[in-house]
Amino acid sequence: MNEKQIAYWNQIAGPKWVAMQAAMESRLAPVNALLLAQAAPRPGDRVLEIGCGTGTTTALLAEAVGSAGHVLAVDVSRPMLDSAAIELAAYSNVTLAEVDAATHPFEPVYDLVVSRFGVMFFEDPVAAFINIRSALKHGGRLCCAAWAPIEQNPHWAVTLAVAITHLGPPKPRRPHAPGPLAFDDAAYVTAVLTQAGFADPAVQPLAFHLQGEGLASEADIATKIGPSGALLDEKSADPAQRAALRTAFEQALAPIMAHGVKLPATLHLITGQRA
Repeated sequence: MNEKQIAYWNQIAGPKWVAMQAAMESRLAPVNALLLAQAAPRPGDRVLEIGCGTGTTTALLAEAVGSAGHVLAVDVSRPMLDSAAIELAAYSNVTLAEVDAATHPFEPVYDLVVSRFGVMFFEDPVAAFINIRSALKHGGRLCCAAWAPIEQNPHWAVTLAVAITHLGPPKPRRPHAPGPLAFDDAAYVTAVLTQAGFADPAVQPLAFHLQGEGLASEADIATKIGPSGALLDEKSADPAQRAALRTAFEQALAPIMAHGVKLPATLHLITGQRA
């Protein structure tokens, strides 16, 4: 069902993320704080984390549930899981698994399902969330972070506009296609959760600031991931074009980057429960 995304996260996106792991986790630290505060894992909880990546949020969840709890952290990306295994070696209450959360037969034993930007890549999101719901106990909760519309995320909107000026527009995409912005429409996400059988589905926009490492770092990241990075890959940008765009991204990001490290952003906090 998700073969294209599985290949992408093993062959392209996963290795990119691992190579930039320190910078990526630094900039997303505010997201971790928001997500954990809203998810509110409790000591003794059993937690399923979807799209655990390199394990930063997994460690926070493991610390919150304590020795009496447990975290099953799943991902489809072997390169990211290998990195997570190193990061989480000291946590005896964590199990890592290379599985597709959309189809894996989970036992209904989890108090909480959490995901930081890991649920926007399903080919059939309703079917995926039906499966995810099956992992929850009755009364179990869902708490996920996804990206809000690109207009509310200038760190992407600004660099994508620059890339389009240099390279031309991207190919048309079908609405809600798997990708970082698949869940940018709150009404669509609420409908998906409702069809999947979740009670009290809700989508709350939360504004925050990415905590970057600096202007040069953010410009470099924009050449590799996100909508601008995807466009560079789609257009097969050569090294000279990438270097020119890195400079252009720095110039474009400077006016919106507070104190040289903070970029405004907005996420969608997605919640629901198994009634």
